[in-house]
Amino acid sequence: MRKADMYIIRVRGVVQGVGFRPSVARAAASMEASGYVRNDGSHVTIACDMEPARFMEGLLPHLGPMARVEDWSFEEVDGELEGPFRILPSVEGEMDSPLPPDTAICDRCLRELTDRADRRFLYPFTNCTDCGARYTVIDSLPYDRQRTSMKDFPMCSRCQGEYSDQGSRRFHAQTISCPDCGPRYRFLGSDLEVRAEGWDSFLECARSLKGGGRLIVKGWGGMHIICDPANLGSLREWYGRPYKPFALMARDLSFVESAAHLPDSARKALISPARPIVLLKKRDDAPGWVRSAMEMASPGLDSIGIYLPYSGIHHLLFRALGSVGADLPWIVMTSANPPGEPMALDVGEASKLGADGYLVHDRRISARCDDSVLVSDPFGDGVIAREGPFSIRGFPVRKARGLVPDPLEVPHGRKILSFGAERNVTVTVTREGRAYTSPYVGNTRHPEVVDYTLDSAGRFMYLFGAGDVEAVACDLHPRYETVKIAREMADERSVPLIRIQHHRAHAASLMVGSAVEGMGVIVVDGVGYGDDGLPWGGEIFHASWEDIDRVGHLQYFGLPGGDASVYHPERIAHWLSMEAGSDLDIGDEKVRSILAASHSGAVRTSSMGRLLDALSALLLGVTWRSYDGEPAMRLESLLSRAREPEIELFSLPVRGREVDVVGRWRILLEELFVNGSPKIGDRSGDRRSADLAMGMVRSIISDMVEVGMKGVDDNEGKMGISGGVAYDIPILEAFVEEVKARGMTPVLHSRVPPGDGGISVGQAALAGRML
Repeated sequence: MRKADMYIIRVRGVVQGVGFRPSVARAAASMEASGYVRNDGSHVTIACDMEPARFMEGLLPHLGPMARVEDWSFEEVDGELEGPFRILPSVEGEMDSPLPPDTAICDRCLRELTDRADRRFLYPFTNCTDCGARYTVIDSLPYDRQRTSMKDFPMCSRCQGEYSDQGSRRFHAQTISCPDCGPRYRFLGSDLEVRAEGWDSFLECARSLKGGGRLIVKGWGGMHIICDPANLGSLREWYGRPYKPFALMARDLSFVESAAHLPDSARKALISPARPIVLLKKRDDAPGWVRSAMEMASPGLDSIGIYLPYSGIHHLLFRALGSVGADLPWIVMTSANPPGEPMALDVGEASKLGADGYLVHDRRISARCDDSVLVSDPFGDGVIAREGPFSIRGFPVRKARGLVPDPLEVPHGRKILSFGAERNVTVTVTREGRAYTSPYVGNTRHPEVVDYTLDSAGRFMYLFGAGDVEAVACDLHPRYETVKIAREMADERSVPLIRIQHHRAHAASLMVGSAVEGMGVIVVDGVGYGDDGLPWGGEIFHASWEDIDRVGHLQYFGLPGGDASVYHPERIAHWLSMEAGSDLDIGDEKVRSILAASHSGAVRTSSMGRLLDALSALLLGVTWRSYDGEPAMRLESLLSRAREPEIELFSLPVRGREVDVVGRWRILLEELFVNGSPKIGDRSGDRRSADLAMGMVRSIISDMVEVGMKGVDDNEGKMGISGGVAYDIPILEAFVEEVKARGMTPVLHSRVPPGDGGISVGQAALAGRML
C-alpha cells in the first residue's frame, strides 16, 4: 500500500457492455497504474495514480471495436490506492449511458465455432467482449450479467475461469456461455413437439428446408421466417404476402457479388459489425436461376435486400444445409409477424402462423429488435451525409439491429418523450442534449403495436434516465393512435403535450441527423396532416432551430375517396387527367363514372408520394397497393431506366409558392397518347415512358429547389431533402444534381431515416426548443 494523489476520471459514451472495463484493466496493467474501474450507471469511473491525459491516451489502443469514448472529465483527490488495478462491482445510479447495439460474431469467435478441437465447436451462442447480442439481452443498467437475460444461465467453472482471466478476451464478458452452461436450441415440429436438440436441431431444420419447409427461427431480437428461395411461391401464398419484398441472407460475400451490383459503400455496410440488410441493384448478367429467385423475392423491382450471417445461429444453419446435401448459397429470411402484430418474440406468438417447424432457443429476448435496412451512399464526396455507426455511409430505411441505440445531439437539454406518426413508428427520449431513439416499432393502427409502442416508451425512459419527462410530443393528426397515447401520457404526468406538424418534424430530423442548422429543405413524402387541415407531402421550408417556415409546396390535387385512393392509385391518375382535360380509361366504367361525378369534392393534397403513385398507375398499370410504398417503389425501377429524361418538355413557370402539377400531367398525357385516348397501363413501362416520367419528376424537383433557394440568406448555401420519397435513388440523384448546379451543397439523411422512422427524432428536437 502506498500514499498517492488519486485521479477520478469519468468516461461517457458507449462504455457499457462492450468490454470497456476489462480494456481499462489491461491498459492499466500495461502502464503499471494502480486503481480501479467501475460502472456507475450513467458513466464509467476510473480511479488511477497516473496523469489522466496520459492514461486515456494509453487506454485507446486497448479498446474493442464496439466501444466509443464521447467525452471524459477528471478531478484530483487525495486517496489511498492498492495494487493491482481492479474491476469493482457496478453501482446503480442515474442511467443515460448509451447502450451498445447487437453486433455480428467476430472472426475469432467464428473460428472457435467451426474448430472441432474447441469446446465451443458448433455452439451457436459463442461470443466475447467484442461481439454478440447486447441491446436485446439488457434488462437494466449498469451492465452486469444479473441485469441481462443471461442471469438465467449460471456460469460453469470453465466459463468462470475465462471471465476472471485478465488475459482472456472473455475477461468480464457478461454474456459468456458454453454448451455446458448456456442457452440451447431445439427443433419443434408443426405440432410444437420437440424433434431434436443441440446441433441435431440445426440438421433437422436443414432437412425440413431441403424438403420445402416454411420454418420459423428464433434469433437474438425476434423470430424470422425462412425458406429455400425456390419455394417462395408457396411461402407467399401461406404468409399472405403476394408481392411484398423479402430479404435474402447470403452465405458469403462472393455470392452477393454474383447476384447484385456491390459498390464499395455497400460492401463495407454488408461486412460491418452491424450487418444490416442492404438494398442492392440486381445484376442483369446474374445466372438465370439467381435472377429468377431475386424476381420472386422482390417482384417488379430493380433492387433486392441482401444481408450476411451475423450470428452463430446463421453460420450453423448454412453449415447444416451443406451437411444434409442442400448446399444453398442463400435463404429467404424475413421477420415473422402474425397479422397486425409486431415481430414475434417466442414460439407462442409465432405459432399463430402455423409453420412447418420451429428452430428455437431458451434465452429470453429482453428487447424486440428487427433487422436494419440500409441504402448505401451512392454519392460519395460533395454532399453532407455523416457516417453512421461503424463508419457506415448510407441512410437507414429501417434503423434497428446493429444501429440502435445511436445517441444524437439535439439543440436543448430537456427531457422529452415523442411518439412519431402512425406508420413506421419509433419512440425517442431526450436527456442532457442527446436523443435516444428506439428500434422500428411498426404501424399503430394495430392494438398489439400500440402495446409495443408503450413498452418501448417505458423501456427507453427507464434506461436513459428520462422517467420524469418535461413534455410529450406527437403529430398534429387528430386520429393517430400515437396522439391518443401521447395525450394520455402527458395528462398522467401533468406535463405539456406539444403537437408538431409532420413535415416540419421531417425537416428537424434532417437537421439532427446531419448536424446542420440553417438550410432550405424540401420534404417529399406520402401524406401528413398540414396546418390547414389538408394532407401535405410536397413541402418547401426554410429551416433553422428558431423556425421552420413553409415557403412553398406542390400544387394541390385531388385524392378521390380519400384514403381509398392510397390503395387504388388509378383514382388519383383519373382525377389529374380530368383536371388536365382528359378522360382516363381506368378499365372500370362504374368506378370511372363515380370518380367523374365526385371530382370537384375530392380532398386536396400536395403529396409528392401520391403523385408518384398516380404515375405508377398510369405508366405501369399498378392499380392496387398490396404493401406500403409499392406503387412508388415500382415507379423507382422505371425511373432508374431513363436514359434521356425530357426535362425541358416539362419546364413550366412557378406560380408564386406553388409548383405546377396539373400542367405537367397534361403534357405527359399529350406526349404519351398522341394517337388515342389515355388508358391506364397502356404504355406498360416502355423506354419513352421512363424518359418522360423522369423528365417530369426532375422538373418538379428543380422547381422545388428553386423555390427553396429564394430569400434564404443564412443557409450557407445548403439545401436538404427529407421525407418518405427521399429513399428513391433517381429522385435523390436529381435533387443532388439540381442543388449542385446552383452552386449549393446537398444535405442528405444518414443517421436518421428520411421516412416516418425519423419523425420522433424531429418531434423531440423541436418540442424541447418550444418549452
